Amino acid sequence: MLKKNHRGELVAVSEVVKNIKRNSISTFLLKSKLSTLLLISIMVGGYSFPSCASVVSSTTSYQTYRDFAENKGEFRPGAENVPLYDKNGNPVTTLNKAPMIDFSSNDSTGVATLVSPQYVVSVKHNGGYQYVKFGYADDSSYALVDRNNHWRDFHTPRLNKIVTEVTPLDITNAGTAKGTYQNADRFPVFYRVGTGTQYVKDTNGKITYLMGAYSYKTGGIVNTPAISDWSFVTNTTNTPLSTYGTPGDSGSPLFAWDADQNKWVLLAVLNSYAGINGNTNWYTIIPAGDVKNTMKQDADAPVNTKQGEGDIHWSYDEKTGLGSLTQGSTSWEMHGNLGATWPASLNSGKDLTFQGGGTVVLENTVNQGAGTLTFDDDYIVKPVDTQTWKGGGIIVNGEHLVDWQINGVTGDSLHKLGTGTLKINGTGVNPGSLSVGDGTVILAQRADDNGLSQAFSSVSIVSGRPTLVLNDDKQINPDNIKWGYHGGKLDINGNSLTFHKLNGADDGAILTNSGSMANVNLDFNSPDTTATIANIWHGHFTGNLNINNEVTAGTQNDFAIDGGVNAQGSITQQNGRLFMQGHPVVHAVSSQDVANKLKALGDNSVLTQPVSFTQNDWENRQFSMAELNLQNAEFNLARNASLNTRINADHSTVTLGSEDLYIDLNDGNGVATKPTLGKSKATAEDDQSRFNGHVQLQQGSALTINEHFAGGIDSADSATTITSTDTTLNQLSRFTQSSLSLGEGAKLTATAGLLSDGTVSSNAGASLSLLSDQPGTMYSAQSWELSGQDTSLNVGAGGIITGDINANDAASISFGTTDINQSTNYYGNINAPLASVTMKDTAWQVNKQSVAKSLTLNGSTLSFNRFGQGGLTSDTLEATNSSFIINADGKAADTVTVNQALTGGNNTLVVIPTTNSVKQGGDPVSLVTAPKNTQSNIFTLNPVSINAGFHSFTPQLDVLETDVNKQWRLEGFYIQPDKAALRTGKSFMDLGYKNFITEINNLNDRMGDLRHTHGETGAWARLNSGSGSATDGFTGSYTHLQIGADRKHIIEGGELFTGVTATFTSSNNRGTGWSGRTKSTGIGVYASAMFDSGLYVDTIGKYVRHDNHYSSSALGMPEQDYGSHSWYLGAEAGWRFSLPDETYIQPQTELIYGTVSENQFAWQFNGGEIYMQRKQMQPLIGRTGIEFGKTFRGKDWEMTALTGINYQYDLFKPTVTAFKDLAGDTYINNGKDSRVVFNVGVNTKIKENTRISLNVERSEFGSYNIDKLINANIRYTF
Repeated sequence: MLKKNHRGELVAVSEVVKNIKRNSISTFLLKSKLSTLLLISIMVGGYSFPSCASVVSSTTSYQTYRDFAENKGEFRPGAENVPLYDKNGNPVTTLNKAPMIDFSSNDSTGVATLVSPQYVVSVKHNGGYQYVKFGYADDSSYALVDRNNHWRDFHTPRLNKIVTEVTPLDITNAGTAKGTYQNADRFPVFYRVGTGTQYVKDTNGKITYLMGAYSYKTGGIVNTPAISDWSFVTNTTNTPLSTYGTPGDSGSPLFAWDADQNKWVLLAVLNSYAGINGNTNWYTIIPAGDVKNTMKQDADAPVNTKQGEGDIHWSYDEKTGLGSLTQGSTSWEMHGNLGATWPASLNSGKDLTFQGGGTVVLENTVNQGAGTLTFDDDYIVKPVDTQTWKGGGIIVNGEHLVDWQINGVTGDSLHKLGTGTLKINGTGVNPGSLSVGDGTVILAQRADDNGLSQAFSSVSIVSGRPTLVLNDDKQINPDNIKWGYHGGKLDINGNSLTFHKLNGADDGAILTNSGSMANVNLDFNSPDTTATIANIWHGHFTGNLNINNEVTAGTQNDFAIDGGVNAQGSITQQNGRLFMQGHPVVHAVSSQDVANKLKALGDNSVLTQPVSFTQNDWENRQFSMAELNLQNAEFNLARNASLNTRINADHSTVTLGSEDLYIDLNDGNGVATKPTLGKSKATAEDDQSRFNGHVQLQQGSALTINEHFAGGIDSADSATTITSTDTTLNQLSRFTQSSLSLGEGAKLTATAGLLSDGTVSSNAGASLSLLSDQPGTMYSAQSWELSGQDTSLNVGAGGIITGDINANDAASISFGTTDINQSTNYYGNINAPLASVTMKDTAWQVNKQSVAKSLTLNGSTLSFNRFGQGGLTSDTLEATNSSFIINADGKAADTVTVNQALTGGNNTLVVIPTTNSVKQGGDPVSLVTAPKNTQSNIFTLNPVSINAGFHSFTPQLDVLETDVNKQWRLEGFYIQPDKAALRTGKSFMDLGYKNFITEINNLNDRMGDLRHTHGETGAWARLNSGSGSATDGFTGSYTHLQIGADRKHIIEGGELFTGVTATFTSSNNRGTGWSGRTKSTGIGVYASAMFDSGLYVDTIGKYVRHDNHYSSSALGMPEQDYGSHSWYLGAEAGWRFSLPDETYIQPQTELIYGTVSENQFAWQFNGGEIYMQRKQMQPLIGRTGIEFGKTFRGKDWEMTALTGINYQYDLFKPTVTAFKDLAGDTYINNGKDSRVVFNVGVNTKIKENTRISLNVERSEFGSYNIDKLINANIRYTF
């Protein structure tokens, strides 16, 4: 009932208010007033009395109401703490009582709301509407087959199909007890939405008409009810986002946030209002029990089948609309379509639920009307032959699988819901269509006798929940696949497909592949080569996909992706243009007429198109693929897009951070798109594009980086331009015959190396930073050009940079980092007469001439290339703890010239001789020239000796002050031999002799074994391991393997053995200041004659090849790989005297002659040419000694123990070693050497034809000695 409040406003109150009774006059009058108010409702557009509509407050921007009602803008479902603003942009409040509701269960006209997949609720006085639609304008329409009117102003219409596009919203379970919805703790907020006649009311109560009913939706916040029972009566107040339902809003929903259930629920439907100038709305609470009973009446009894009791046979009589399902002796009745009055006839069809599993066989074609099939277990459904089925849809619950072998009917769509799987497994061509809104559908249609197959004529994938899987590439024409409202997944399952169009309505569209790598080929070409073609894909490519878009050369054909890519394969664009970009937030659209009316009221918020180039709110998009291949193409990465890939550009243009992009002027309204090209620049950093990966350019490609970049670039015959303030090259980058240019204000940071054979240029205000992730990171260019004011070049600690640096204006050039203690190395000239140069812990080698306005050196080294006279000129020089290394030949030197001020201290002048003509004295040479008033102690005059080769050079320095300047001069050099370097060189060059001794100590071991065994023809192997050392600091170790075979010959008075041998030696040697290794391979022949008298004669000849790898840190000699060789020719004679008890004594003598190849080395060190040589040696080594032995025998064994002592000595004097450096030639004689060798060993027969031996050897008293030699041998005789 109605009553005036203290402001004189008419408000609704309960009919049980004190002192008022239904039968009283007052009640009659109130009822009369109420009737009058209800009659104010008007009929609009076929929706009968009394309809309602929307009045909204003018204090809140009208676009907010529009976006709110359509879940657009900031009002995406689930959004929290959404701020509200007035029409002037000032914040007024925040929606913080509940996450944003999803209004999608409300149909497009706002009058009905989905509460079950096949049922909506509204008011029964809305008798005119016959269809409802959910999602977008081009999604499915659903016909009302039964209005199911309630005794109150409420009804629950049944639809002809289950709705696939959206999910129903739960009905409140709180009931209708008095005051239930006044409980703000459980129900803190209420929202409504509707499409009634649109008005706006200002703060003075003035109402302005905007648009007739059912044109568009508005929505807002509804106040807590004044009355709460079976009805919900509320008064609208002038608060942010307030809304008042008036003509056209009848049946529109009221939603409540149920804090107990933590979700939104559907509470009521609007049935009446208190006039245009009123503020009271009446809603009917949804009778949940009655709704449930209504739905139960449309279902037949469940079909509870049993496994193992045979197939379920389904018969149907189309004339009577009755059918039955029979399994054995059990049968179930079902109801289908009855009559020809569409759509009312569909309501005769009842829902069937299958439980238990089994096989259902259709014996007749079934038209189940609006009846649905629900499967709670696994089933096979198949026809006897060609029977068909149509109905309200199929629901497969849980994880169950239904093998559906039934074809559909032309013009009918099979609607599928449920989380289970429906496998389409029919035969031949199915003319029906499919709309899938949940779970999985597998298209596995089999070919008929003619080889034809088609699972469906068309498919709609909607709601964002389902997955459609293709069993092969012949299931459906790809162009007939549509991703509608919120889309879903199309899984091509390892099958390659060609699309001529992509029908994706929004970013819920997903084209994926879970099978083996497959191709998605895009063919958007037109027969009309003059046509301008543009396609935009709002969806996503994911999974094991290669996407190929081949455009006809010479045509205008653009493809834009504003959904996303997460593919393991590649994208290839040949010709045409490709765009990857973010997506503008879609807003609700109003007509220009509405916008003009509101503008006249001071509200400029209304939008007349869903998206624009100038809007500030954009959605970020992610793009990731293995490779992006561009051939004669143009690629644009635009705002709000992140790309992670490797770009391979061949004669193509790449713009990262492009202002060029596409928007869809039909965005948010279905699959039909209106791509429009324009420009949009991201002003906020978060909206800028981001690239992470690698770019490879070739064949005249061009790369422009305008926004965020991290990765690497390989460029050949191409150009790169950077205008971004955030470009990081964190991968090694190469530029071959390619330009690299930084635009004005650009910032480039490289951390992993940059190599260019051309110019790297920076324009005014640009900043180039060359940093080092790892010490020794290389940066190289022909030149580094700094053009314009305020350009900077920063070389971080630990890096190496080469190339001249040229600056034509005031610039900043710095090397090293204050807080990182790593050395930076720079090789090149600086030509920067207006620039400041700073170096910290930097080694700078000037190639020729350098100039700077100011130079600061801290802990750094300045040196000059020794080839040609160099110079450095600076207006000011501040040097601290630094070294100046200057080359001088005794007549001229590199020079440092300071024009205005030289400051600092604790610096060192180091002078390096450059020719062998330097003298210990000569004419003075100027090194540093500075203003006259410069402090003399800038440089310490303690001379620094330079070890260059085999001599030390100590400069003789003085300071001369003239009338105009002060000079630090070189008077000459004091030269002395470097004894340590000479010892190192001699030790290294003696390596060939030491290797020769190593070989001869193992040369005759085999023939010694023969004298102990007197064996037969056989093969043998010997392994030696030894080490040696010398008085010059040499130490070496080696492993020596010998293998061989010999034959026994009987000669007069004795035996003769002849054989061949091969040897392999691995040596590791080091001396003071040098080290390395030698790998040796040898081959030889030998003979041993042993006479019965005890006399023996052994001879051997052998060639050995040495592969050497050595270096000397002390001499500055880099690693040397070189080959050498040696020859050996030896003869030994002796006499074995037998003594009692199988004991013997054996005097012996031996001569070994050989050659050791010449070795010579040349390199540069400390500015000088260094040379070492030792010519071919021809050593003759003598050995004299005696050996003792005794044989022990057992029943099955035999062992000979032996020991010996020998004197080994050189007979020829070794060749001299020659050294050469800047001081000239030096020769060192190598004297003879000798040593005493001791050995002990055993030789044992372990089998009739097998013997082993072990010997240990050591020498003493030589300059070079054998520290130990262990010799193990095995011989097998035939």
